Amino acid sequence: MSPGSESPAEIVPTGWSARLNIGFERRDLDTAKRTVMAERRHFGPLRILKPLYPEGEDICHGVIVHPPGGIVAGDQLSVDVRVNSGANALITTPGAQKWYRSAGKLASAVTRLHVADDASLEWLPQETMVFNGARAQQTLEISLAADARFLGWEMLCLGRTTRGERFDVGQFRQRIELVRAETNAPLWRESMVLNGDDALLVSPLGMRGHPVLGTAWMLYPQSAHDGAALLGDVREALGEQTLAAASMPEPGVIVVKVLGDAPETVRNLLIAVWRKMRSQVIGREAVVPRIWST
Repeated sequence: MSPGSESPAEIVPTGWSARLNIGFERRDLDTAKRTVMAERRHFGPLRILKPLYPEGEDICHGVIVHPPGGIVAGDQLSVDVRVNSGANALITTPGAQKWYRSAGKLASAVTRLHVADDASLEWLPQETMVFNGARAQQTLEISLAADARFLGWEMLCLGRTTRGERFDVGQFRQRIELVRAETNAPLWRESMVLNGDDALLVSPLGMRGHPVLGTAWMLYPQSAHDGAALLGDVREALGEQTLAAASMPEPGVIVVKVLGDAPETVRNLLIAVWRKMRSQVIGREAVVPRIWST
């Protein structure tokens, strides 16, 4: 299916189920530490490409692909990622996750991320694009140990902005939750239910008429960082953008929110934050995944 084409919901009325389980472990070699993709199980049309090591063997890059190219009525996707103690991983996607219009069943995607002590995960998918008329539910659950390090983002695009499409029919539900693994104590929770042409889309307390919303999170061991200094650096990376802000809702957690009129604008700003903060939170200079340039 070509980008921007309409939903094939009538062709696949019952939807597809797909699951992907990924696990990363650290292996101590004679000369170096290596992060390996020790678990890679899938069911249905959901895959992760072979492990990549553009930065050396200590950090493993992975690219998740969904061969159908979009999510239609009744589809159910599930992704579970575990990064065990001492391992380091970066996961991204080759393109936008598209939710096509539906006159039938709700489509859903659930992503669960688990990061152990002394481990790091960078969760950097490209945008979620919700077509006008979609009926979709997206859940992101992130569980982090006390000494885990995490950089991640989620970008939501309502309608195909290049076509001037608005989200005036359908429904999009989203739930995001970050918790401490040991206690299940919440670090950040948010949920939204957007109906087509919802007043929240244009409200000054909502999206203010902008179709793209980006959220990024940075979680780091409090004992190793000055949170106030990190927050200052994040705000410096955001520059003079009037539709972007950063806050520290809990010690060890920084959250960024960005509004925009095009996915590229929001993506580039979040990449700028990631570039600036990666060396401090993850301990490495930014190496842009090659898939973003293809």
